[in-house]
Amino acid sequence: MSKILHDRQKEILKYIVQLYIKNKKPVSSDEVLEQFKIKASSATIRNDMQKLQKLGFVYQQHSSGGRIPTDSALKIYFQMIKEAYNQEDTHIDIPKKYKFYDLNLMFQSLADLISKSLEGLVIFEYPNPKYVYIKRVTVTPLMENNNVITVLTNLGLVVSRAVEIYGLPPSQELETVLNNGLIGKTFYSLFMILSAPKLEIEDIRITNFMEILEQITSEFNRKKYIISGLEKIIAKCEPDINAIETLALMVENDRIKEQILKNLDFSDDIKISFGEDFNSKALKNMVFFYTTYNMNSHPLGKVFFITDKYCDYEKNYVILREYVSRLSEIISKNL
Repeated sequence: MSKILHDRQKEILKYIVQLYIKNKKPVSSDEVLEQFKIKASSATIRNDMQKLQKLGFVYQQHSSGGRIPTDSALKIYFQMIKEAYNQEDTHIDIPKKYKFYDLNLMFQSLADLISKSLEGLVIFEYPNPKYVYIKRVTVTPLMENNNVITVLTNLGLVVSRAVEIYGLPPSQELETVLNNGLIGKTFYSLFMILSAPKLEIEDIRITNFMEILEQITSEFNRKKYIISGLEKIIAKCEPDINAIETLALMVENDRIKEQILKNLDFSDDIKISFGEDFNSKALKNMVFFYTTYNMNSHPLGKVFFITDKYCDYEKNYVILREYVSRLSEIISKNL
């Protein structure tokens, strides 16, 4: 938090943010005095608000109007919320005794739940392949010329792919070969094997095995994100057409998501940025909450939540913190 503000000015800044979020209109010094118990005169409050304006924490649309909090003010306000909750160790009351075995369903259910609760766009990144290792492979005859290869992982992620049986051993023998070669290996190690320089191999069995690896890993990589809530953010925020188009592109294009995600300092702490932090005029009225879910102490994947920047920061922080930490708990202990 900024050291250039003393305690009363920080409180005034907090009240300006709260009033603006509540009423969506500029805040006057009289409103601050009326709504909150501050031991200071109206002249002192006005002087403090003038200082906040000079420092860039609030601005006026015209000289006689009230103040509107800037992105810098919202960041300080959010830090106040985090510090208050960390001191109180406050938790919301949600069920703890549930267990998921299909991580795909858990991601989608959790993304839908957060999106509905907070009325925004949720993006879950799939787990880091360094921590996804293979526990078992099954081969099931599907049709006369096809088998289905199903890979079961430690996290409950299931990867399935249909393959042609031409040049492959019978299904039971193929299952044994795959289990002997893959159990205990991470998907990251499979990527490394496949990215190594290719050698000319005459053994058709090895060639077929490598082709199966390529198909399994491509299926793992086919879907990198779980996304929910584009319609929620449009309905709640009523953004202009440029914002809608930018958000839609972000949802559809993984490269855009990756470009944004790589420029953020992710950790298990929840942080915020704004559209202008990404030099995006289209998303200047949006706030981006971001954090990671973990497996024990290892960051496993990223979580991204987008909504109107004049939102209920306390509610967003509490719900995101609780559900993302619960996801980490389930992955670390229950699976």
